[in-house]
This record gives sequence, C-alpha cells and structure tokens, in this order.
Amino acid sequence: MKMIAIVAAAAALLAAPALAQQGPTSMQHGQMAQQDYMKGMQDMHQKMMAANDADADRAWALKMIEHHRGAIAMSEAVLKHGDDAEAKQMAQKSAEMQRKEIAELQAWLDKHGGRAPKP
Repeated sequence: MKMIAIVAAAAALLAAPALAQQGPTSMQHGQMAQQDYMKGMQDMHQKMMAANDADADRAWALKMIEHHRGAIAMSEAVLKHGDDAEAKQMAQKSAEMQRKEIAELQAWLDKHGGRAPKP
C-alpha cells in the first residue's frame, strides 16, 4: 500500500509540469474572466461616481463615458477569455460601438466647456 502511494505521488509530480503547460482549465479560465468582469465593473462604478459636474448635462456625459468604458472592459474580457465565436463577434461589435459613443460624448463635451469636470 505504501508503495502505491509513493508511485502515485511520483506520477503526480511528473505530470504537474505537463499539465501546467496546457494552460488554464475551463474553470480557471472562467475564474479569470470573472475577475476581469469584476475589476472592470468596479473601476466603472468608481469612475462614474466620481464624474460629477455642476451642470446636469455635462455630468451625464461624463458618467456615460465611464459607463461605456466599463462596457468595453467587459467586451475585452469576452475577447480574452471567451470560447464562443458568436459571443466574441458580438463583444467586438459592442466595443466598437462603445468607442464611437465615447467619441460622440467627448465631442459634445468639447463644444460645451471641455472634458474636465467643473465644480
């Protein structure tokens, strides 16, 4: 019995480098995606809360920019960790649309006092 345990332990030690080279398992991949989602959402939330302006219209534009940046971060998590080609295609399209909307909001801010929040 002791010999079986030693052989099993040796086999596990020998297999570990080969398993490590295979990359993350789908469970680990899912956990990494979840971490990326959470980081993106937390960053978005903090930046949206901080994006204030005395003018309600400008405050909305500043907050929406951060909202769209959060959507880009979530799309990038799918592109990095996703397996489904259709989901990745939708994520790519979404990121492109979000970048366009950010540019539109920034252009509007440029015409209405600049991009920096006003106290």
